[in-house]
Amino acid sequence: MTLPFTDNRLPLDLSGIDDRELIRRVINGDEGLAACFLEKRCQKIFEYINNTRLKGLGLDVNDLINDFYIFLREDDWEKLRSFRFESRLTTWISLVASRYLLKKYSCELKEKPLKGTPIEDVNSFTEESNSIVRTDLLEAIGCLKDKRHQMVLLMGLHGYDAAEIAKHIGISVSNIYVIKSRAIDKLKELVK
Repeated sequence: MTLPFTDNRLPLDLSGIDDRELIRRVINGDEGLAACFLEKRCQKIFEYINNTRLKGLGLDVNDLINDFYIFLREDDWEKLRSFRFESRLTTWISLVASRYLLKKYSCELKEKPLKGTPIEDVNSFTEESNSIVRTDLLEAIGCLKDKRHQMVLLMGLHGYDAAEIAKHIGISVSNIYVIKSRAIDKLKELVK
C-alpha cells in the first residue's frame, strides 16, 4: 500500500497549518494531508530512526513512513486522537514511531550482532541531521567515561536491552542499571 495522495493534492506549504488544525483535518478525512505531513515534516525523524535504532536492517525510509501511516490510520485514527497537545506533534510522532517501529522490527534487531563502537555511527549521523540530535547532548555524552558512553548510546539510540549490553560490554546486568542511572545524572549536570 502506498500513501494515498497524488502530487496535485500535496499542500505546497504546511507552515500555515498548526497541530490542532492538522489533526482535525486528518480525522475528518484529509488523508492526503496526513501523508504530506509525514513525508514533509517527519522525513528526518524516520531517517534518524532508520539510521540509528534500525541501523543495519537495510530498510527504506519511505517504507517506514508508509508502515507508520498505516499504523496511525487504524481504528479511525485512534492513535492520532490520543495526542494531547502537551508537546509538538512532531515530537510525539518521533516517540510513537520509534516505539512502534522498534516493536515491529524487534525480531530482526535481536538477530543483528553488536559490533564496533556506536559513537562513530552517531557522529556521522549528526553531521547529516543536526536538527534532530542536539549537539550539546552529544557533547555531554562524549564527556562520559567509556562504559557509560557506550551504554547510553546502545540503550538510548540503538534500542538494545540491558542483557545485550551487559554481554557486549562484559559486565553484569545489574551494573548496567547502575551505570545508566549515573550516566543520566551526569548528562543532566553537563547539559544544564
